Amino acid sequence: MIKKIVWALGALMAAGSVSAQDIDHLRAEFSVLLNGDKTRGVNTLNIDRNKDRYHVHFSLAHWLLDVDQKASFTWKDCTAVPETFSYKAKALGVRREERLVFDANTQMVLYQGKEGDTLLSTKDGAFDSVSFFFEARCDLMAGKTSLTYPVVRDDEIKMITFNVVGKEVVHTGIGSFESLVVERDRGNSKRRTRFWVAPELDYQLVQISHDENRQLSVTVTLDKLSYTLVDAPTKVAERSAQ
Repeated sequence: MIKKIVWALGALMAAGSVSAQDIDHLRAEFSVLLNGDKTRGVNTLNIDRNKDRYHVHFSLAHWLLDVDQKASFTWKDCTAVPETFSYKAKALGVRREERLVFDANTQMVLYQGKEGDTLLSTKDGAFDSVSFFFEARCDLMAGKTSLTYPVVRDDEIKMITFNVVGKEVVHTGIGSFESLVVERDRGNSKRRTRFWVAPELDYQLVQISHDENRQLSVTVTLDKLSYTLVDAPTKVAERSAQ
């Protein structure tokens, strides 16, 4: 259960994307509501670009759990090619660690988890839990309303689908933004995961909510942000809140 909630939080790691230009760097902080109550802790996102390669680091630390996620992938023409992904979490004294190593030449990915190592074929495509959100943003900018991607989850590749279900205004620490509401298709499950994407912020994720059951829900909202787009004027490309 905690893993599913953390995965939803980790989705915010894709928060810095593009409209006309790729992102050059991003620094962000988030507030977290757990069952409607604000949690204490530090929740940060860093995205750095080195030519066509991205490095993403998301860290969440408070009394319930500690999470650390890192991803590296190449990016060109709205196409992500994942390289490595790592996930570490500590919840209620229980630790969990996972690592993915992609090899584009052999079209394989090595999954390393507590149950051991597993090799999976990526011949038909596969993403980690971060890189596919960059492609999803490009698809949203292109006007698509239904999105499906193969994502490595645990020791298998699962097809994950999202649908645009409407528009809402989201109030963040840097202002209010009209946003697309994107919901994960979970079939008949009562669990619900939603993402709010703000076109005004270059189709950036400004909020995520995940309802696991009646007793457990989490909402993550953008609180502070500073980012720069590649080859864009600083005064246009940067937004920040003090």
